[in-house]
Amino acid sequence: MNKRIGLVIVAVLLVLPISAGMAQGEDAGQIAIAGADGNIHVYDMASETFTQMTNDGTRRQKIYAWPTWATDGRLAFFGISQDFNDFYTLGIFVQDPGGDPVRAYTSTLEVFTYAYWAPCPAAPCQDLAVLYTRAEGRLGTRLIQTGDDVTITEIASGGSFYWDWSPDGSTMFWAQDGEGMAIYDVASEQVVRTFDVVPGRYRAVDWSPVDDRLLAAVANGRSASDLVVLDGDEQIVLAERVPGLVSFEWSPDGSQVAYLDDDAGRLFILDAATGAELAALPDGIVSFFWSPDGSKIAYVAFSRVEGDILAKPAAQSGDLRIEWYVYDVAQDESFRLADFLPTRDMLYYLSFFDQFSRSHRLWSPDSRYLVYGEFLDDGTEVVSLLDTEQPGLAPQTVMEGTLGVFSW
Repeated sequence: MNKRIGLVIVAVLLVLPISAGMAQGEDAGQIAIAGADGNIHVYDMASETFTQMTNDGTRRQKIYAWPTWATDGRLAFFGISQDFNDFYTLGIFVQDPGGDPVRAYTSTLEVFTYAYWAPCPAAPCQDLAVLYTRAEGRLGTRLIQTGDDVTITEIASGGSFYWDWSPDGSTMFWAQDGEGMAIYDVASEQVVRTFDVVPGRYRAVDWSPVDDRLLAAVANGRSASDLVVLDGDEQIVLAERVPGLVSFEWSPDGSQVAYLDDDAGRLFILDAATGAELAALPDGIVSFFWSPDGSKIAYVAFSRVEGDILAKPAAQSGDLRIEWYVYDVAQDESFRLADFLPTRDMLYYLSFFDQFSRSHRLWSPDSRYLVYGEFLDDGTEVVSLLDTEQPGLAPQTVMEGTLGVFSW
């Protein structure tokens, strides 16, 4: 990522109870929520109960935000504090399932930008990679290892920096501005491979969820990129000369690739082995998200845009209305769910969706529900829930907050 953000959350009202009629789901997991009260809350879908994970957050002075789940149920979140006796601009907190939050790190000179847990299929999740912005504006990346003791290792610094974890969490696929693409081994703390390619225009790179294939945008001319699979020493071009920025992601089983031509806002689905086009969706799409079972793709498309949406008060409903759709892969058809005005955190998420979608999940584990942050018509920020199996059902309010993410 290459944009600096702070953990500034617009203060609104107190936490709301969940709306009546909220659908239940035994396999729908939990939602970690950055609440409007400055605290982190967790809502359990099966029991329909809330747990408040922090209790010293406030609307302005101390704020916790950007929760992200590990695959073993650990939770990380980040904070700022303007308390004179406990001042920091970046706080990193880690919480084991059923445990209390542990303060892993604080700094008075850095700002949170992004974080992503390593997958941990065979062991407890211990590696949390955190991207942060330094006081002078440069980016840095550190690895927080959270076993019995907390170990912090600086692994990269410089300009824009993107990465994806290997499926076993042992290595990272790096893409650095001015440095190209490389494989970093966590155990040896070394770059173990570099790629002789010129990076194209992208906002993330993508390691296959099932094997060692890598998906990347490689430059083809000054303003276009080829979408390429790096498979050992072989380079397989799936799409040629995609103009402008290109966003992409493997399907969960690694058999397909979806990519978004950001210039036209058109979403394509390709066969990951041959590049054959399997589907093409209409223009105007701004972000997309594979469901965990690969049967659906949720996507967000523009409804109405007037002027500079970042320069106006975020609660002006005419500034930006965007719509949720779901594409059914087997049926080759889309259906509309709802329109919404995103919170500022949600807007930032959508701006870098192709990296956030791997670390902060909007889909429930059972591939049924979508969670997101929105402004209501009265200006209140809430976290809402959509049931994709009931397209006519209105979104339900979970609680007041700026962003929610599902457990894996």
